[in-house]
Amino acid sequence: MLFYKFVFMIKRIAISGAPGTGKTSLINALAANNYICHSEVSREIIADQFKIDGDITPWKDLKAFSNLVINKRLEQFNSAKNSLEFFDRSIVDSLAYLLKDALPISKEWDTLAKENKYYYRVFITPPWEDIYQKDAERMEDFKTACTIHTFMVKAYEMYGYEVVLVPKTNIKARVKFLVDHIE
Repeated sequence: MLFYKFVFMIKRIAISGAPGTGKTSLINALAANNYICHSEVSREIIADQFKIDGDITPWKDLKAFSNLVINKRLEQFNSAKNSLEFFDRSIVDSLAYLLKDALPISKEWDTLAKENKYYYRVFITPPWEDIYQKDAERMEDFKTACTIHTFMVKAYEMYGYEVVLVPKTNIKARVKFLVDHIE
């Protein structure tokens, strides 16, 4: 008699990319379609820091900001309980920003990225000038967003992910593309 062990696997789908490329719009559309989604923690932290005139921002103290972001993303990662959950960015995103600024990735953060693996495919929204907008928390210009995109792809590939670029199309088609590319 054969016994099979079925393992419940949580698919943690990371949606990444440079600022202003439609990640949050995609997450919001997925949530509107009843998928479980986790919000972008960076924007929340920056908004909170602005309220208190704090220094934990990528412009004033990238190391402290990265530490806070990584810890919150780890909390999100560990909170996943369902078979399929979507994340507006992942732990690897923080490391991509460090790579962009030629800053070292600590052994602790490297280990966190290696031990807390998302779905093997990461969905990256590429720079798209037609939809790009600066705002209070997004201070990068479009040229900088393009540079960040390059480092996002590099970081995810460095951590063994298959990078899938989300097409520049309407949000409904982007959602369909994403869902169709999850096994």
